[in-house]
Amino acid sequence: MGNGGRFLIEHGTAESVFSREKFDEIHREMQTAVADFGQNSIAPANDDIEKLDYDLLKSLMAQAGELGLCAIDIPEKYDGMELDKITSVIVGEELTHSGHSASFMTTFMAHSGIGTLPIVYFGTEEQKQKYLPGLGSGTKISAYCLTESGSGSDALAAKTTAMLTEDGKHYIVNGTKTFISNGAIAEVFIIYAQVDGDKFSTLILEKGMDGLEVGAEEKKLGLKGSSTTEIIMNDVKVPVENLLGKVGKGHIVAFNILNVGRFKLGSADLGGCKFAIDATAKYVLERRQFGQKIGNFGAIKKKIADMAVRTFALDSMLYRTVGLMEAGISGLDDSDENYHRNIASAIEEFAIEASIAKVYGSEAMFVISDQALQSYGGYGFTEEYPMARATRDTRVDRIFEGTNEINRQIIAGFTLKKALTEEIPIRDTINKMKMKRKLPTFEGELAQEKTVNEFVRMLMLDLLNESIIRFGQDLKNQQQLAENLADMIIETYALDSTIARIENALAGGGNAENLLAIAKLQMIESLDHAMDLYRKSIPTVVQDAYLSKHVKFLEDLYHQVRPWIDVFELKEHIADEIYKQEKYIF
Repeated sequence: MGNGGRFLIEHGTAESVFSREKFDEIHREMQTAVADFGQNSIAPANDDIEKLDYDLLKSLMAQAGELGLCAIDIPEKYDGMELDKITSVIVGEELTHSGHSASFMTTFMAHSGIGTLPIVYFGTEEQKQKYLPGLGSGTKISAYCLTESGSGSDALAAKTTAMLTEDGKHYIVNGTKTFISNGAIAEVFIIYAQVDGDKFSTLILEKGMDGLEVGAEEKKLGLKGSSTTEIIMNDVKVPVENLLGKVGKGHIVAFNILNVGRFKLGSADLGGCKFAIDATAKYVLERRQFGQKIGNFGAIKKKIADMAVRTFALDSMLYRTVGLMEAGISGLDDSDENYHRNIASAIEEFAIEASIAKVYGSEAMFVISDQALQSYGGYGFTEEYPMARATRDTRVDRIFEGTNEINRQIIAGFTLKKALTEEIPIRDTINKMKMKRKLPTFEGELAQEKTVNEFVRMLMLDLLNESIIRFGQDLKNQQQLAENLADMIIETYALDSTIARIENALAGGGNAENLLAIAKLQMIESLDHAMDLYRKSIPTVVQDAYLSKHVKFLEDLYHQVRPWIDVFELKEHIADEIYKQEKYIF
């Protein structure tokens, strides 16, 4: 343990960073199997899925179950596949990429991720035996019920109650949960309630329990083919054996499961980004204006290249994150009776990285779907083409699994905690950096990118240090500053992960011209964005009398490391390479 957030102080290497270039045979076989299922079963049913056909959703979930896709994270003992977390991300990515249905993916991920893992990680032996085989087969669908009308991101403020009966054998549950994915098709409900009115806890409820009702379907902007309802509980009598975890410890279940939900949402967004690029590349090579394909226009090539660079960075961060998690899990003792709870703890160690995957993934998908729609012109605004639905569907991703505002506070807050507790030597690194007052030198094809990466890290650490000096623990209440700090942390992780992945790809014989073009464009994007964030933030934390002197060194260093690069040429090259195969190729 203790590895979460290490990128804050040290760069990743090709050896230490996992990327898709390191997929093993099982990973590649699963990717192929999922792609076949997505292309042959989900994609052809998209129009019918959008009509909110419950029977169709259940049938597709059962088919996914037959392939083992619902059981990736379930132990073999309970008829599961018990494969690694890398495989679970591959499934999320490829189902979205090949299946083209965000509605089905919402159904699938709400079930197989946040709907099933609470029982895997925190269930008793009896609960696991009772529920996991059916959930893993996809014949029983689960729903995760946390949100209420008055408690969204503030989950612990939930008003749903679970009062213990006098004989101590049951809880009487009352309350209403809102925005529940799979509400109308679920048979198992993971419910969060206040036991005895003030002990936030987790219970398993089942369809058919007296007093449990499903509300009407919400009329949504997107995801029209997934079920979203209220779950209403009026004096529902729940056996005490259905308590999940311990009384008063529901926050441990909720927050650990949300960490999983965040990186898994990032995987679905990655698949969606790739689908958008594939569809757009094909369209712009068919559509003609002014006597030529619109794909030949520089404005369109810029969009295609920008989509590809964002997608590459997301891919790099996501698989790096899940690789770190898997490394932590592999070091656990699987004979320990708390093994599965320890898995949740191992994942929690990378809460910063999980939130980054969620924030960057959801925002990349929204920007990419919007640019894809723009590339379609007027046709993009019609339901005849895929980008109207994709744009509507992806908007909620910035709200799912904790809003992006909350996740930015998590990124900044966990970083502050690691600095103040010296869990990792952030402040020692800052002091050494100040003493040297120069950047390390590198060799090789990516020397320039690595130097810029160290400067981006230096900017981020300087802002963090000055913010701690100015505000201390009160930094968590300076939300505008914390958001900018979080974005600088994201840029550090994006560039660092991109460079490490490209090193892996080059070592494996990847196309150097293409990969180095991606590296240079990501370098410029991260550098300029980080510098802009720094300039906007530092006056808040450094007193006016010292501001000019404090900033001058970093401003001078920025101008030294900021390379003059023909980004137009690089973007044209990337677009042309994608056009050759009419799909995302990285």
